[in-house]
Amino acid sequence: MSFVDMNKLAPFMLGLLLSAANAAAADLTFLRPGARANALGTAFTSVADDPYTVFYNPAGLRNLDSVENRFGLARRISTLSPTGEVSIAYARPVPDTSRIAGLGYHAVRQAKTGDMDSLYMGLGDSFVLKYLQRPVLYGVNFKIMSLRDPEKSHLGLGVEGGLIFSSNMGLKTSLALSDLAIGLGRPLTALTIGNSYRWRGNLIAMDLKMRGSYSELFYGLERGLFNNLLQVRAGKGVTLGGPDYLALGLGINTTPWIIDLTASIPWKGLDQSAGLYGASVGYRFDAPAFAERFVGEAGARAGSLKTQIDELRAQKAGLDNSIATYRANKGVLETDLTIMQSRMRDMEARLRELDLQIIEAEHRKENPKPVKAAPPPKPEKWPKLHKVEAGDTLRSIASRYYGNPNLWERIYEANQKYISRGLPVEGAVLEIPAPPAREMGDVR
Repeated sequence: MSFVDMNKLAPFMLGLLLSAANAAAADLTFLRPGARANALGTAFTSVADDPYTVFYNPAGLRNLDSVENRFGLARRISTLSPTGEVSIAYARPVPDTSRIAGLGYHAVRQAKTGDMDSLYMGLGDSFVLKYLQRPVLYGVNFKIMSLRDPEKSHLGLGVEGGLIFSSNMGLKTSLALSDLAIGLGRPLTALTIGNSYRWRGNLIAMDLKMRGSYSELFYGLERGLFNNLLQVRAGKGVTLGGPDYLALGLGINTTPWIIDLTASIPWKGLDQSAGLYGASVGYRFDAPAFAERFVGEAGARAGSLKTQIDELRAQKAGLDNSIATYRANKGVLETDLTIMQSRMRDMEARLRELDLQIIEAEHRKENPKPVKAAPPPKPEKWPKLHKVEAGDTLRSIASRYYGNPNLWERIYEANQKYISRGLPVEGAVLEIPAPPAREMGDVR
């Protein structure tokens, strides 16, 4: 969503504020304190990120991580009777646990009509639900409420509870059950379903509040400026049976001090008896000053940008390596392709040669040449001469020339003068006579 989209969205939301239902709360039990929450049209059950959440949705207490208190004053203008309000909110982590405790007090004084005092004691925590992106926040309140009018007074005890579901995209959905009390003479139980969306310092919130046959939809917008030093707000105001009005607000976030202001403009003109004017001041303990937070956030952003730059450089180096590897592989593949093409040409030439050889072989098969008779072997010449070497015996010589060592006697008879003690004399030349006729065929 761009800034242009937000500009297009603003008139649409303004139209929703203008076209709000005419059925309005005409009972001071509908009133809730907090300059910021009222500037958002009390569409605060899903926003729930300051101590005043104890009055709207105790699950939001889990969003707080430091000790913080708020004090607020407000004056409402109504056709019924002017109304004054005082509120105190306090929140702190519970030691050694993940829970956050909250305490709230809200006093309403309405001339000629009645008064209301409410004391809230809340506790918020979270749990992990499978398949959800972020933990689910939940909280409960114990409430003591005093209602006084000219005729009768009531003291009631009650409980309240709430849930907040959130996502990584900045979207939150809430469910809050409030004023489930006894001793007040009439049922005040209300169910509120809320949604909010935060995007780049822009917040859009809306709550649907239902009590018995009454239901009303509340809207609110918030825009952070100058690194969230200032916040401007607008919302549909809560009326007490009078004319509708547009609630406006300004937040000054100079932590640890936080100041919220709210004012209003009646839709039908400034002469109408309708509207709200209020202010709240808070202090956040153990929180860095705005200047320190600004420097810290700037340093964190610089560190984040440096990390991103390093990651981009690493990605660039990886891409450069990939490109170099690709080019090297490309060269190797081109060389392999050239070699394979050369081999293919060689194989094609060999294939042509083989085709020719097959054709010639088929031709020779169909037209065989006449077989020539093998010439008779030449007759072997005898006698043969053999020079006696070291290790020769008559039997080995007979085996060599006759293939039969048992014919040694023929060699002995033909060479007795070169025989000494049954062995041929080394260096003598022996005459090897022809073998017997029966052995001739075997020798051949």
